[in-house]
Amino acid sequence: MDYESHVFGQKSYNGVAIISKTKLKNVRTDLIKDKLKQSRIISAEIEYKKKNIQLINIYTPNGNPVDTEKYDYKKDWMDQLIKQLKSLSKKNSNIILAGDFNVIPSDDDVYSPENYKNDACAHPLTREQYRILINMGFTDLVKYFVEGITNWTFWGYRGGAWQKGNGLRIDHFLTTANITDLIKKVEVNREPRGWEKASDHTPVTITLED
Repeated sequence: MDYESHVFGQKSYNGVAIISKTKLKNVRTDLIKDKLKQSRIISAEIEYKKKNIQLINIYTPNGNPVDTEKYDYKKDWMDQLIKQLKSLSKKNSNIILAGDFNVIPSDDDVYSPENYKNDACAHPLTREQYRILINMGFTDLVKYFVEGITNWTFWGYRGGAWQKGNGLRIDHFLTTANITDLIKKVEVNREPRGWEKASDHTPVTITLED
């Protein structure tokens, strides 16, 4: 289908990839020194309107249960991501950061905040790390471009979450200001979540100006 494909995967659950019909440059999988050597980040550069855009696709650790080494791993991973983005943004003001963040940014981003008050995705420290990214100048595209407050991207398999509308917003596109200014449309496509044997996540898409 004429896509250029770059995959950073491993057995079981982890893996990230970028596919493109435009030539990708400087593909990297080493932006974070992952102490568990898990496949969780891939980056590439793409030319668009004479801009050199850095695409970064992430799969942040879930971190549950809290008060275990799993959450320590999540915090360390996010700290490294923040540090790397601070460095990268000094060299390139055109960055798109996307993927499964495993972060519920606020109580507005989950069907029942009470059910997630002890969850790593909604933990105060997790939200604080996410806010650091926003305070660095990144825009949360779904939050600011999609109307409504039930823009869930994930419905778990248990308890009929999809059928009941019990969703979360944990898949995000964050962009630097130069890219935010070029955004034409942002969509959360719920249709695939209703398919048979569907993923528990559904696609988020962004469209830049022609």
